Amino acid sequence: MRVLAVGGHPDDLESLCGGTLARFAREGHEVVMCHVANGNKGSFEHSSEETARIRTGEARRAAELCGATHITLGVPDGEVLSADRAQRSLVVDLVRDAMPDLIITHFPGDYHNDHNETSRLVFDASFLASVPLFVSGKPHHDKVTPIYYTDTLAGLGFVPTEFVDISEVIGIKEAMLRAHESQVAWMCDHDGVDLVEHMKIANAFRGQQCGVAYAEGFAPCLTGLRCTTKRLLP
Repeated sequence: MRVLAVGGHPDDLESLCGGTLARFAREGHEVVMCHVANGNKGSFEHSSEETARIRTGEARRAAELCGATHITLGVPDGEVLSADRAQRSLVVDLVRDAMPDLIITHFPGDYHNDHNETSRLVFDASFLASVPLFVSGKPHHDKVTPIYYTDTLAGLGFVPTEFVDISEVIGIKEAMLRAHESQVAWMCDHDGVDLVEHMKIANAFRGQQCGVAYAEGFAPCLTGLRCTTKRLLP
């Protein structure tokens, strides 16, 4: 199976669904990890250009740790916009290149607007990617891909309907998140949050809900053409 995960910023996928992506890769599936924004605003020390370069390098190393392919779309932080035609075309091409059987992205009610706009971009573009006359220079995808939404920050406003046991890969997930050294430092300095500890508490809570040590929660996008009777998550 081909899995495309699309996050707003370089560390979002690692934090919210990194364990599930590690399980997919471990079980032999093809995994593409893409962040739409380049993370260029999250620093007290570096310029925007240097911050983007650092964050992209960290994201590449994190993807390597779980055996995924890394892609960045390079949109500046705070400027992700689903109504932007150029950004929509970027995501259409992303889907057409990946040809996914499953897309994982943000729940459209998270705390950061880049997350919410990424979610809308993925929803819109994944349909357009299947339309032959939406011309982008790449062949159209042969399906309207099912979408699963990840948890939100601290699980607020999100009720998962499916869980993935990540107990055996929690060490890989932690290593992936720690690869984002600059973001871990930024979250501590800007928000007073230990990003790694925050992740482990959130995943332990989801694990408690479904009877395992650590879990990640998801909810399917329930619209026409995207529903399936198959279990798509590991």
